[in-house]
Amino acid sequence: MAGNEDIELKQHISFGAVVATIGSILIALGIAWLIALNWAGMPSALKVLILVSATAGAYTAGVLFRTHDYEKIGGSLLVLGALLYTLSIFLIAQTFNLATSLQANAFLLLLAWIGILFASYVFDSSSSLVIALAEFLVWISLQYFSFVELFRGDFSVGILAIIYLVVGVGLYGLTQIHKSRDHEFSEVYRYWTAFYVLLLTYILSFQSLLTMLWPKGFELTANVLFFLIIISLVAIVLAIVGIFMSVSKNKLTGKEVIGFVGLVFLYILLISLASLISGESVSRGSISGGLWVMWLFDNVLFIFVILSVIGYGTRYQSAKIVNLAIMFFGLDIITRYIGFVLDFGGQVGFAVMSIIGGIILIAGGWGIEKWRRRLIEKTKEKSSQNYSIY
Repeated sequence: MAGNEDIELKQHISFGAVVATIGSILIALGIAWLIALNWAGMPSALKVLILVSATAGAYTAGVLFRTHDYEKIGGSLLVLGALLYTLSIFLIAQTFNLATSLQANAFLLLLAWIGILFASYVFDSSSSLVIALAEFLVWISLQYFSFVELFRGDFSVGILAIIYLVVGVGLYGLTQIHKSRDHEFSEVYRYWTAFYVLLLTYILSFQSLLTMLWPKGFELTANVLFFLIIISLVAIVLAIVGIFMSVSKNKLTGKEVIGFVGLVFLYILLISLASLISGESVSRGSISGGLWVMWLFDNVLFIFVILSVIGYGTRYQSAKIVNLAIMFFGLDIITRYIGFVLDFGGQVGFAVMSIIGGIILIAGGWGIEKWRRRLIEKTKEKSSQNYSIY
């Protein structure tokens, strides 16, 4: 009976957290709407006071709820504080006409994610850390775009892909650093590393994008090169330090390190070889053999990454990572199927392929769901047997 009462209590707590989160969002929207209606007529000092007070109030309320054992509700208010902090930075900059360029907005976003990252460690908030990581990924893209605009350089999707790959390396290093210290944030960094790697591979799996990685006559400007070198050095240092710390405490195997390095090498190979098919046509019936080979290599790599992430999630008893990998597997099947239908052409052909594809997807969906449940049960069995994740 006691076990049932605990489960029921957790369900009520979870429901209360959801209700509180919705309530806090509604309050924030109401306040934001009232401010927006009167924003132009407000004195600048009053605008700043309202934004600072709202942000400080959300953080204070979050801390108070957590100290009174309302962990979920307090966490939702800390997330609200992080979002209000970001909003405050941009609205205050707008009030004083500071956000006048792409570089200025990139700088404001830099202040936002650094501040939220700092607060996530101060308040020990995993949810705030997720907000900081999301804003960081937006910032690093915006910073690259601003460099290209500021110095009138050529835009290259290939450089952006390399930047994303470098960030993935840094996230893996942060995962190992926190894991070696038994820090709870290691789970957040682990999940984001898996999500990031899967998303990058999925984006690169499109034929049309492969031909756009390296535009004709592209030249790397000095500022972009400097930016790339700096973030690469930071990421490599984080990875080396993290791997060394985890290995020294027997929390990381040599096989995983070799697998990670090998995966990074395959990404570099894929992005580099894309220069050989730059500018090629991807219209139906005119795809070159080289582009077909690159596309097949890319999609084989995607399947390999999915299987690796599933193994990674199983090893660390993370049902979330397993579900994430299977979700991308289903997304890959649907995307490739739609592309095949478009290539097949014709109204009758489309109808026939839709019927056949629908049958295949229904059967495949059943198989994927069965596979997912089996993997999750496997991770739970290992967890109940005190299986060592290291």
